[in-house]
Amino acid sequence: MSMKIVKVINNNTVCVLDQKGKEQIMSGKGIGFGKKYGDTVDNTRIEKIYMITDSVLRKKLI
Repeated sequence: MSMKIVKVINNNTVCVLDQKGKEQIMSGKGIGFGKKYGDTVDNTRIEKIYMITDSVLRKKLI
């Protein structure tokens, strides 16, 4: 599962794009430490993944 970082929110939270191009928020201890745009996420650090599954809600937020 190779996901590219779009934005580092803080040391423990990052925003990523999955293989299908959908945006997700991932959290985990130190997941964003020393990372920048375009880096890949260390899968061993992922504790939680948040994603919008409702397409209507996604359109409202975008």
